[in-house]
Amino acid sequence: MKNDMERCHVVYDVLKTHIQFGAYRFGDVLPTMENNTENFLVSLDTIRSAYLQLEREGYITLSQNVGSTVIKNYSEQEIEQNVQLFFSLRKSALIDLSRSLRPLFTNAQCIGLKNAPLEIYNNMLELRKDHGLQPFIAFNHMMQAYDSLGNDLLTRLLWQVYMFFEAPFLCVPGNPWCDFAVQEFAPQSLDLCLKQDWDSLQELICQAQDFLSVSLCRFYKERITLPSQKEIPFTWNSYKKASQICYSLAMDLLIDISLGRYPVGTLLPSLNKLSRERKVSVSTARRTLSLLNGVGAVKSIKRIGTRVLPFHETAGNCDFTNPVVRKRLLDMAQSLQILTLSCKAVSEITISSLDAAGIQSSTQFLTTMETRQMYQLVSYDCLDLLRKFAPYEAIRTIYGELLKQLFWGYGLRSMWKEDDAPTDFYISYYKTLLQSLKETDSIRFSRKLEELMVHEFHLTITKLVQLGIVEAEGLLIPDL
Repeated sequence: MKNDMERCHVVYDVLKTHIQFGAYRFGDVLPTMENNTENFLVSLDTIRSAYLQLEREGYITLSQNVGSTVIKNYSEQEIEQNVQLFFSLRKSALIDLSRSLRPLFTNAQCIGLKNAPLEIYNNMLELRKDHGLQPFIAFNHMMQAYDSLGNDLLTRLLWQVYMFFEAPFLCVPGNPWCDFAVQEFAPQSLDLCLKQDWDSLQELICQAQDFLSVSLCRFYKERITLPSQKEIPFTWNSYKKASQICYSLAMDLLIDISLGRYPVGTLLPSLNKLSRERKVSVSTARRTLSLLNGVGAVKSIKRIGTRVLPFHETAGNCDFTNPVVRKRLLDMAQSLQILTLSCKAVSEITISSLDAAGIQSSTQFLTTMETRQMYQLVSYDCLDLLRKFAPYEAIRTIYGELLKQLFWGYGLRSMWKEDDAPTDFYISYYKTLLQSLKETDSIRFSRKLEELMVHEFHLTITKLVQLGIVEAEGLLIPDL
């Protein structure tokens, strides 16, 4: 992990929650900073920043002789109030998220573990032998396994899920899921990886995800008695930092351009108007328009304004040498990888959950492609269908954010169309997917969509590498 404020906040939140929930009591000494660099897989500077923040807020005191000692003296009643308040405010979101983990991440976890370097397994074996596997140690080494996918966007998403759900839930003393994760899942999954028994590993991961959801629901039923107030939803935005606001704004404008809200040949709002309308600084608006120029969607002309370009001119106007543009194209490819890894499982649960009215609505949604005659976008429309009709809010939220990332490839579509598969290729997929949807055949729909997504992802990586964006080669291409 990088030494930045985001990682510092992760460490700080985990340790603070441990204290608030009574995992660390008054007078207990936290693990040394050096030990926690290994536990959290972050630099010593990041750990030190988190400890200093805990000290400033009165949770711990730091001493060279003693170490980091907890000075918050919560009573048993206060600890229970902390637990009750935290979980009551997140009840709907946590239960929904717990049911979303299996379709979203099981395939990615299996492929990540399958392709992880052997040293990951050896390190976990040493930890299990010497110290036992504490929950967050096992999680962090699982995160190392995901590194084989080469996807920073996925890492940020997994940490968001972990911080919102798994870390707080694991902090609750006497939690049966914690015991299961440490005593059964972690050692069994490690043994299956060493044996290379990937089918059994996938089955174990599915069982673990299901047990996590069941454990959470039982926890709410048996322990959480505080009535739900205004609940906190699960959210995810890959561009949260102030320095990244221009990326979110540029993405919104790209979507508006794609939907025709800014027609070809028209001018985007001026810097001052864009600043006022979107409530951002003029400098952020300027960086936004510069990025849109870089991806080829618009062209700024002095004393005239920023004009929306015709589709056939976008590729020629795209600046592939611009580091920011190259990074956004990588974001697009990383998003496509996550969607490719999860679309089969998400399709199965989505199509299976639709009633007659849902089938009719989703069918009507997909048949708009016939009117638009843009069959090359069949994969995007199917993913958008899942984003709209998925049975869990967390899936809808995450798919919505991932689909936005695909708009960074706006300027490339006209270039790729020349040597992409013929229209008949996409029409064939469209017809099969539509028929499967009408027949509520979730298995055929999901398999066909995954097959198409693997093709699209492979094509994207090949094209990006041809354009000189060699970093895309680090993204693992999943096999069917």
